[in-house]
Amino acid sequence: MRASVLGIVLSVLAAQPAVAADFNNAIDNAITGYIRPATAQFAISAGKLPDAVQMVCADRSEANLQAFREAYSATIHDFSRIQFLRFGPLLEEDRLSRLAFLPDPRGIGQRQIRKIYAAKDATALSAETLKDKSVAVQSLTAFDLIAFDKDTNVVLGAAGDMREFTCSYAGAIAQNTAQIAAAVAADWQDPDGYSKLLLTAGPENDLFRSSKEAMETVYNALTTGITVVKDQDILPALGSSEAKAKPRRVPFSRSANGLLYLSGELAGIKYAVVSMELTPLLPEENHRALDTLDFEFNNIQNTLLALQAPIRQTFTDSSYNQLRAVSLTLSSVHYLMTNGMAGPMGLAGGFNALDGD
Repeated sequence: MRASVLGIVLSVLAAQPAVAADFNNAIDNAITGYIRPATAQFAISAGKLPDAVQMVCADRSEANLQAFREAYSATIHDFSRIQFLRFGPLLEEDRLSRLAFLPDPRGIGQRQIRKIYAAKDATALSAETLKDKSVAVQSLTAFDLIAFDKDTNVVLGAAGDMREFTCSYAGAIAQNTAQIAAAVAADWQDPDGYSKLLLTAGPENDLFRSSKEAMETVYNALTTGITVVKDQDILPALGSSEAKAKPRRVPFSRSANGLLYLSGELAGIKYAVVSMELTPLLPEENHRALDTLDFEFNNIQNTLLALQAPIRQTFTDSSYNQLRAVSLTLSSVHYLMTNGMAGPMGLAGGFNALDGD
């Protein structure tokens, strides 16, 4: 752990938490300043994916292939920036798993996709019927498997016996993704929807009895997001040693979007924290924690930027060490956010939103 982080954490542990603080302003800031714009942006990018699929399937020109890659990368990028919102609209109707079946260490998605191809299952070719199938075969992670090969080349629309089937299947996933993204954005925009529940905590609210409870839901999603990036997205790729590293385990690395996804996940968490404007909720002696958090997030992004995509093809000893450094820094970030910030704000910062899943 970096000395700068450790020093701050040790100092803040002695701080007294805020008493009966009102967290509504911070929650409202997060909703209006980050969640609504970010989910709306994801809906926009996902909404362009079906046309990109149709175009590359109709004509695999270099221009269409490039446009397809850009549309898909934009979708992955914008999804990565909201995937930590593991509460409310993104969890309703199992939407998060239907967007990305992660983690999948046993390759369940690939096995189920093979069965679809073997049976030439027509129910996978329409968004209306695909949405009722396993989450493993209707998600963007499934799209990665059918639209790209192991060398990150676009195979969608390429000549072959299953060309039309694959194009129809990819189109169904794209439509399904666009519909889910639009529903999530609409639910967050609704002033009488989940946002209202977060902002009107009290005895009559079935979900949140206090603004503190509502804030813990939002804040714990942020800290859980750090855990997901480190434990689910990075550590499996690192393996137990350099010799046993598996860079293909980085999500969306098959489409060459692995580093983009990791960077987007962490940028989303960072800017969500910034949007909340937490300074008024922290004792003065803890204000420095926000600057340290920003410093560490910037260091992580700089390290990820130094890596070369596609990571499954460019992974070296140096890449291993850099990615390992990111994982170590994320441990410090998580400790700072839970013990160094949540405690002084009076929040139950050690809670993990993945517990009980």
